[in-house]
Amino acid sequence: ISKERLKEISRLPREEPISKLRRMSGKVIYELAVPGVKNIEDILINRLENSIEIKAISKNKIYSKVLNLNLPIIGYRLTEENLILEFRGQ
Repeated sequence: ISKERLKEISRLPREEPISKLRRMSGKVIYELAVPGVKNIEDILINRLENSIEIKAISKNKIYSKVLNLNLPIIGYRLTEENLILEFRGQ
């Protein structure tokens, strides 16, 4: 993200997105509601020591969520203003 974009988004209010967790055989799926986020490039995923930090940037706010799991990410996608993250289960 460019310095100009960082400065612009630093003023936006933060909100925790509504999330759903589903467990399937061999997978854990998190679904986060991120209204206003239209592009996958507006999503930042950072792996921390024992968790994963997710930030999704819309025009009016930043959705921020920390997931307390230490599982490998299989993939993620943005569909109809929902961010879907797939993790490899144990």
